[in-house]
This record gives sequence, structure tokens and C-alpha cells, in this order.
Amino acid sequence: MTIRVAVVDDNPMVRAGLRAMLELDGMSVVAEAADGNAALDAARAYHPDVTLLDYRMPVADGLSVLPRLADLTRVLLLTSDDSHEVITGALAQGASGFLTHTTLEAGELLSAVRAVAAGQGWLAPVAAAVAVRQLRERAERESAARIRFDLTRRERELMDLLVRGLTNAQIAAQLVLSEKTVKNHLNHVYAKLGVGHRTQAVARWQGRA
Repeated sequence: MTIRVAVVDDNPMVRAGLRAMLELDGMSVVAEAADGNAALDAARAYHPDVTLLDYRMPVADGLSVLPRLADLTRVLLLTSDDSHEVITGALAQGASGFLTHTTLEAGELLSAVRAVAAGQGWLAPVAAAVAVRQLRERAERESAARIRFDLTRRERELMDLLVRGLTNAQIAAQLVLSEKTVKNHLNHVYAKLGVGHRTQAVARWQGRA
């Protein structure tokens, strides 16, 4: 099946170059846009499988529309800005992949678009390094929290499931407990963490609050 792509960049020469590479490989460029708002309109109108999205654009930059765009299409960020802030922002807000113009080759672009269209992720080496560092720092924060709050083994198991976004019913099924018991454990955990609800508990457990 032909992969349908939208190309979003404020530079028409960049858009033309990307279109040529993609169409030469048999993909269909169904829309072009020059800013984030136009990208949203294109995604709603043409339903591309993948949107190649620039970061720095006038009117509305890529990150400002990324969460809404990611609800409509898989987004592959393609930018010359490979700063830590842009990479972490892109990954946190729903990008399926991250490429940089500075190291991009045609083969990598085509492989990345195919992977993202298939529901996989794709990270340029600089973005992969940032993602790995984020995971390591998160593990270190969680390890520090485990020591700091003195939770029991069962409470730590419950927190691990809470971090994964499971509901009380799902946690109960996973740990073979009743939902009432899960609620009781949660109340004890909240008290130890000094928080009032699960969102705060996850943030405290991950060292973000």
C-alpha cells in the first residue's frame, strides 16, 4: 500500500526536495504546509499516514501543534535544531520519530518514514542518546524515591503499576487483589508520599515533584 505523507516546512525548497525523494521511492505526498496551523488543516483534510514536521516555522512552530497533530497522524519531526529541549519536547508530546537535517541522508529518511508508517519509532543517533539519558535519569530518580519513602514491597509493586497508567481494577487483577484492597494500599502510599491523588503520587515517585 502506498504510504501517504504530508510535508510541513516553511522553506518551499526543502519541501520540494523532500517531495522529490519521497515520490521517487513510490510514496505519495498528499499535502504540503508551511506552518503548524496549516499542518493541522492538512492532516484533517488528507489523513496522511506520516507527517514530516519542521520545528522552527512562523505563525505556529512544530512543537506548539504536535500534541494535536499526533492525534491525527503519525509525526516524524525533521529539524535542524537538535537541542536537548527540542528532542525531549518532541518525544514527550507525541512524535513517533526524530530526524535532523544536519546528518540526514535520503536512505535514512525513507527508512524512517516507512518505519513510522508501520507504527514503529525512529530516532536519529542524537535523539536516541537523549532518550537513553532520560531513561537513565528517570531510573535514578525512581531508585532514590524507593529509598526515601520506605514503601513496602507490595506498595512498590503497586506504584510500578500506577506509573504504567493502570486503573485500580487492572492493578487488582495484576496483583490478584480486590479493588478495595488496592484502594487501601493506595491510601497508605499517598500518606507516605505526602500526596492526595495518583497523579501527584506518580510525579513524587518519579522525583518530579
